[in-house]
Amino acid sequence: MTEQHTPPPIALENVSFAVVDLETTGVDPATDRILQMAAIVIDGSGNVVDTFDTIVKPESPEQYVHGAEHIHGISEAQVANGMPLRDALARLRQMSDGKFFTAHNARFDIGFIHAESQRVGFDMTVTSFVDTLQLARRTDAERTRKHTLDALCAHYGIERERAHEARSDATATAELLFHLMREMNITSADQLDDLLS
Repeated sequence: MTEQHTPPPIALENVSFAVVDLETTGVDPATDRILQMAAIVIDGSGNVVDTFDTIVKPESPEQYVHGAEHIHGISEAQVANGMPLRDALARLRQMSDGKFFTAHNARFDIGFIHAESQRVGFDMTVTSFVDTLQLARRTDAERTRKHTLDALCAHYGIERERAHEARSDATATAELLFHLMREMNITSADQLDDLLS
């Protein structure tokens, strides 16, 4: 009879997270558009492996309606000179492939990614993801604090260069993820299924 050995847990540093943030013209993926995109790839130790951020040029500039500039600070001229939407989506897919797709209020970002992908006939579907908003709620069962990115950054002492700027928000979300994983006692990759939505 052979002795059964339990394989050692996979170390966190051997997995990667693609932490994504979008800025959009509004809140409805059916009518609004992505105008800025960022992804920060980090390993399970929190080391930055790769970064990507760009202003996004819409697929149909003649149909584009600029909006929410008072929030994100991105001008219509910047959008006109941005990376074409299809190219930005291709880069995002390449960045996130094989990694844990992560975002704060992830369903919002994924809704826009799916809608914009359909507009340009691009195949990018996110079905499994880590949502730091949901994790923050799980680690605060008594609802003793707010769970916006602003509030959580203040709670954990996370510094951001500028709110509502995709790269800054993605970087802050990456840092937030590790605070939340520590609170959840996530110490090996074998536990990461507990994070998935």
